[in-house]
Amino acid sequence: MGDSVQARRYSLGAVRRIALLSLAVLALALVAGCGAAGNQTQEQTLSPAQVRQSFKQATGRELEPAAVSDPAWDQLGYGLDMPQSLVDRYGIFNVYVGKPGKSASLASFFKNKQTGKPLERSTDAIYWELDSQSKTWVAYKRYGGNVVLVWQSGSKEQAADERFDRLDSILSGLPG
Repeated sequence: MGDSVQARRYSLGAVRRIALLSLAVLALALVAGCGAAGNQTQEQTLSPAQVRQSFKQATGRELEPAAVSDPAWDQLGYGLDMPQSLVDRYGIFNVYVGKPGKSASLASFFKNKQTGKPLERSTDAIYWELDSQSKTWVAYKRYGGNVVLVWQSGSKEQAADERFDRLDSILSGLPG
């Protein structure tokens, strides 16, 4: 009988791996909005038209949809021919609006593109990632159940500036 109990013991390393894996799965479930209550919140979605209208009211210019569509979200921005005055005022950014039933796919924005590991969240609810090409920081912030701002800081330092603050103010005021 002692042998059968001994055979069921796990090494400390295996227990740690199981615990870490369990925590990772739990964290992913929380970010993805799993659970009955979470799904109800996640499904309270905004439409791209609502986001575009909010930008038009705040800035005088409506966001444009990307030329290529994605099955999980709509990508909105000021387009490739963005006037320098808008770049100076808001920086380079895109807003992603998760499609109904696809909001969980937005969790991919909050993972390191190189390693797949979750990005750390700052105290102001911004997730930062160092862009491997430009070596500048990219900020990600979620609004409501289905809207994500992706803002190129253009800086070698992890810091939001007045351009980000302007965008944050607009998106924080979205209905819902």
